[in-house]
Amino acid sequence: MWTAFNGSNNAFNSRIAETVDARNKLQDQLAKTMAEIFDMEKNIELLRKAIADKEAPLKVAMTRLEERTHRMNMELCHDPAMTGLQEEVRELQQAIAYLKDKLKRAEMALSRLHRTKNTLQHDISVKENSLNVDQKTCMGMRKTFPMNNNVGPIFSMPVVC
Repeated sequence: MWTAFNGSNNAFNSRIAETVDARNKLQDQLAKTMAEIFDMEKNIELLRKAIADKEAPLKVAMTRLEERTHRMNMELCHDPAMTGLQEEVRELQQAIAYLKDKLKRAEMALSRLHRTKNTLQHDISVKENSLNVDQKTCMGMRKTFPMNNNVGPIFSMPVVC
């Protein structure tokens, strides 16, 4: 009986150690995920600022191009200034489209990181609950195991004849 009791205690202690190790790894991963979330939010803010910084010059270039194409008493010509304005507008539109695509991908990655964070927090709470049950409830009851031979076994099994 002592062998079974000690074997169960060793198995419980081994399980508790494994659970603590798993919880600590999850907490480390959560800390890394939180750092990635912070970096991603900072990156998204910089992308939004970059888009806003590109939109003002685009508006100016488009206004200049529009004014140039609708000048009174002037013939529409495709001189180097006109070609330069058209190229500038095209480059700014492409840059803004690229930045918006990058922003969309960053927001999707941030969403995945938030889901990962929530999953990790849930897993950590499950590990905490498991540790609470194993350490406090189960091991607490096992420590009160009767050590005196006069007390007898904890459970009396009826003998069937």
